[in-house]
Amino acid sequence: MNPTGPDDPDRVPSMAELDAMDLAAIAAGRTSADRDSRPEEIGPPPTALHHAYLLWLVSAGAGLVVMILGLLDLGSISDALRIRMESSAPGDPQGTITPEQARSLSETFPPVMLVGIGVVIALQYPLLTAIGRRHSRNVRSFFLALVVITLIAIPVGLDLLFSYDSTSVLAPVLGWTQFGALVLCALFTLRRSVNQWLPEPMKFRP
Repeated sequence: MNPTGPDDPDRVPSMAELDAMDLAAIAAGRTSADRDSRPEEIGPPPTALHHAYLLWLVSAGAGLVVMILGLLDLGSISDALRIRMESSAPGDPQGTITPEQARSLSETFPPVMLVGIGVVIALQYPLLTAIGRRHSRNVRSFFLALVVITLIAIPVGLDLLFSYDSTSVLAPVLGWTQFGALVLCALFTLRRSVNQWLPEPMKFRP
């Protein structure tokens, strides 16, 4: 009986040989994907991404104005928030907020939340521009996740900082302008033309 050689069609490959073939296939797929996504073959970013950037500029501009208005009126905001916290303390099921706690929180939360507007805007810009510059679907996912967090925070911030008679009536208008423009910006990054231009999501084999 002759031993089967490596070229024998009836020979069953060993586990090591199967693993080697899988690794070679993965390497070939990566090489092909890299070759298929060369910058000169990708083409320019779709117009929808440009529109998303313009809408983001509107959102960022409105957010920065809200931040400036809040910082200029920081004293009134802190006083109004302190009074609001003290008046709601008796109904607090977890206990009563002392005047010292209310004063501390009202002096800490507003500046942190206002500065946070600028921080979020600073984080959104490189992510949005990197979608087209790096031709990356993953970067778009990070950008959209940050947008969702921002959209949740805007109504909360407007209620805590600007829902008082002593504060600017312009800030809530600009805040909701920021909200609406950011929603449209996110929707434009999800348009079909952008999905077709971005690389296909990586599929994992078992």
